Amino acid sequence: MPELDVHTLDHAQKADEQHNVMAGHPQHSPDRRGEPRHPGPRQVWIQGTDATGAPVEEVQVMRDYSRSGFYFITNLHCYRVGMRLNVVPSLGGLNLEYVAEVVRVEPKARIAYGVGVKLLHVREPEPAQNAE
Repeated sequence: MPELDVHTLDHAQKADEQHNVMAGHPQHSPDRRGEPRHPGPRQVWIQGTDATGAPVEEVQVMRDYSRSGFYFITNLHCYRVGMRLNVVPSLGGLNLEYVAEVVRVEPKARIAYGVGVKLLHVREPEPAQNAE
């Protein structure tokens, strides 16, 4: 999977934004993703291990998604930036399992959290065990 493209602001863009803030105009931060976001709802299966080693598994609804990641809301307090996950996003007829990484966790109202996930690569299937 391609990495997220992070675009930095050049000197002129920074000056324009500073001018807009000083003039009382709302500041709009540019979208740093290199790919368009698609609105949900689409389901995603999420599996991982929290900081204590306890398994985490849930099915959630992606609020938005792109080729390289997605965003969802959860009431579980176990997600942290850098956490590795196995995920199966429902993106059509071919639902592949991906290795993913949590890149953002935001507190939301009513004890909920917004979680941004970056898809790293398709997870390789585990070899079948020969029963002998």
